[in-house]
Amino acid sequence: MKKVLLITDTWSPQVNGVVNTWKNLIKISKENNFNIEVIHPFLFFNITWPFYKEIKIPLVRYKTIVNLIKGSDPDYIHIATEGILGWHARNYCVKNNYSFSTSYHTKFPEFLSSLYWIPKALTYSVIRNFHNASESTLVNTSTMKKELGDLNFTNLIEWTRGVDKETFKPTYDKKIRDLMNPENKEKVILYVGRISKEKNLINLCELSKKNHHHQFVLVGDGPLKKKLINQFPKIIFPGYKFGNELAKYYSNADCSVFPSKNDTFGNTILESISCGTPVAGYPVNGPVDIIKNNISGYTHEDLSIAISKSLDCDENKIMNSINKFTWDECFKIFQKSIIKLI
Repeated sequence: MKKVLLITDTWSPQVNGVVNTWKNLIKISKENNFNIEVIHPFLFFNITWPFYKEIKIPLVRYKTIVNLIKGSDPDYIHIATEGILGWHARNYCVKNNYSFSTSYHTKFPEFLSSLYWIPKALTYSVIRNFHNASESTLVNTSTMKKELGDLNFTNLIEWTRGVDKETFKPTYDKKIRDLMNPENKEKVILYVGRISKEKNLINLCELSKKNHHHQFVLVGDGPLKKKLINQFPKIIFPGYKFGNELAKYYSNADCSVFPSKNDTFGNTILESISCGTPVAGYPVNGPVDIIKNNISGYTHEDLSIAISKSLDCDENKIMNSINKFTWDECFKIFQKSIIKLI
């Protein structure tokens, strides 16, 4: 069995698209004669990122990572993130002239700019240096590939994502619908994901004041949650939901919204569409690569227009619009992109 060593600065119990992607690929890898071992933050002592408790920073020496890599004796090394663990692994590979691959999951320049006003040009210079040392870099969409290519990133390979259709399928549940819509308003508008500043949630929440006939529901948690609860008391915040229960939230909403302008994909878009619920978003990387206007939702610079048009979509057409997105295809592309160490 071939061994892939995956180095990532985010892992379970953290809830995000990176963890979701690799958890699914690990399942499939075993069926394809691959064993993926993981070096992740929770193998070490870690501290919380200031003002963002969901992000953990491992306190680990370069030599420790080197010893773990040598002890693993992998056939391939893939570095998923540009954090402390990722940089240690990247520097080890460069120093020893080992080929390795990377993946671009998060738009850190936009993330750091929105939270801490760090210039994007500076961060992109660092991130580009990280990835251009690899033999191949997986990127989530064609839009993202072009965007990074224009910024002089090299060796880019277009990737994809998948969705578990056995879990995420239309499941009407009156109890969940009543929890989401206790005042029996005309429509339920759903958001699923981290409740944090970079997700552009303020703009979404402001719409709740203008659309009194809609009930807005934000599923998830994050550093902005307490502020939003105080500022928008009529919005429902049920916390994180997972698996079949999350599928019921998607299924019993009339439209879900992906308000972020800085994500690289949007797994929640696929999950919602798989449950037969249309998705409204901005015409940016991620939504424009997945959402088909008037079929599975709508993208527009005015989010209220995107929501209104999404509500007119037909459920059967919605579900059939994402057949090309599978975890098997995601794994096949990953398998072709990884580079033999020798």
